[in-house]
Amino acid sequence: MNTIQQQLLVSGTVLFLLGLLIGFAIPALPNPRMGVTVHLTGVQSGLALWALGLMWQRMALSTGMQRAAEILAILGLYAIFASLLLAALWGTSRATPIAGAGHHASFARETIVTVVVTGGSLAIAIATALVLWGLCAWKP
Repeated sequence: MNTIQQQLLVSGTVLFLLGLLIGFAIPALPNPRMGVTVHLTGVQSGLALWALGLMWQRMALSTGMQRAAEILAILGLYAIFASLLLAALWGTSRATPIAGAGHHASFARETIVTVVVTGGSLAIAIATALVLWGLCAWKP
């Protein structure tokens, strides 16, 4: 197993654990519905990183592209998790109108959550495109 695979698996396990732990805090959050979203996002994002780590050996990407895909995937999924956690703590709703319905926060907090969730989403989308490229180019 190479170091990128190991880092993806460890990062996925940490994110999975964080998602599970948030489940205990849901009732104490200012927006419990968003807390459920954070919980599910952490668990699902951890599983996504596990999947990436396990399929990594079946990709044909240059070392630089592999490193970029790894960093974008980890940072993107952690950024989404962090932004949703902030949304649950701050009661924002602009970036997540369904889970944030009925909650309002300051313009600055709404902007922070929106920028971080958007950045994380773009990062994981690019990482996924790189992974798809690498999977299509792989020859056994």
